[in-house]
This record gives sequence, structure tokens and C-alpha cells, in this order.
Amino acid sequence: MLTVCQGGNSRSVALGYVLKYGLGHDSIACSWEKNSPETIAMLCAWADRVIVVESHMVEKIPQMFHVKLSVYDVGPDRWFNGLHPELIEMFSEMTGRDPSWRPH
Repeated sequence: MLTVCQGGNSRSVALGYVLKYGLGHDSIACSWEKNSPETIAMLCAWADRVIVVESHMVEKIPQMFHVKLSVYDVGPDRWFNGLHPELIEMFSEMTGRDPSWRPH
């Protein structure tokens, strides 16, 4: 799984955390702003699924990878912490994971 947000430090990290520790998927968080288009394309090619955390970020993903694309829109970053409990809970609910889960 590739999770994508603007800075690659908060929302994509939180979603990646839920995907990895809550659902057992390999995941990589990345920034559309700090990575080159070539790097984003390489990561999209690697991923089985690409998830952006705001609807407008769809345009940051190369068109050829839109078949892998999902949007889990949580809006602009207001948490500034990839492990913020509210953000983890939101992504847990979006992925179908019981929000009360906790990693071992």
C-alpha cells in the first residue's frame, strides 16, 4: 500500500500505521510535495493500492495508476502528528478496522 499526503509526515503516516499494524499490509507513506514525479511513479508502480488523503490529491498521482487509487479524505492536516489518536481512529473506521484495536 502507498499512502500519500502533502508532507508525508502526518496523515499518510497514520493511514500507513493502521494498514500495517491494524490490517497487516506492507505500507509506505509519501509526500506528493517533497518527492519527485519520478519517485511517486516508482512508488505507485510498486504498490498494489494507492491511497490519497484528500480528494484534490488524485491529480498528484499519474493517470496510469488511477486503477489502484482510493481516496480516504480526512481534509487538511490539523493533527501534525502521524500517531494522533483522532487520526488513527478516523483511518481505522475508514478501513473497516474496529477503532478500539491496538498493536501488540
